[in-house]
Amino acid sequence: MFTVRELKELAQRLDAEAFEQQLGPFVLVERPFTRAREVAPKTTRPLTGGPPRRDVLDFDDLWVATLPPLRDEDEFLIGRTADCDVLLDEDTVSKHHARVTWARRRAQVEDLGSSNGTKVNGTRLRANTPLSLKDNDALDFGGVRVLFLTVSTLRKRMGLR
Repeated sequence: MFTVRELKELAQRLDAEAFEQQLGPFVLVERPFTRAREVAPKTTRPLTGGPPRRDVLDFDDLWVATLPPLRDEDEFLIGRTADCDVLLDEDTVSKHHARVTWARRRAQVEDLGSSNGTKVNGTRLRANTPLSLKDNDALDFGGVRVLFLTVSTLRKRMGLR
C-alpha cells in the first residue's frame, strides 16, 4: 500500500494513460472509520486559520490499496489473512471478508458471509449477492472504511488532470 502523497509523486511523472496502466482502472482509498453518532454533531463550526490540527487527516496521508492492472475479467479477495489480495489487519475484518470482481470495465463487490458484514454507502450487503460499484462509493469491511475511486478521480483529487 502507498499513501496518496507517494502516488502523487508517481502521477506527476506520468501522463494519465500511463498512470492508469501502472495502477489499473480503480483504487481503494482507506478512510478513517466514523461512527454514526460522531457524524451528526449538534452544531458545526467552520475551521479557523492557523496551524493544522493533529487530529485532522489530510487526503495525501491516506493509504491506497493498489492492485496490478486488471485484465478483462479478474477478481481479488479482501480480508485479514495473508492469502488475500487486499490485506486489512483489523479484528472486525473476516479472514476472507469480501471479493471485488472486474468484468466488462465494471466492478462488483460481494460479501463472503463475513461476521461483521460489508456495506456500500451505509447499506449492508446480503452475503453472496454481488452489487455493482460506482466511482466514489464508500465501502465498509467490518470496521474499515475505504473509498472506491476510479484512477481518473484519484488524479483529480490529487490536483492533477
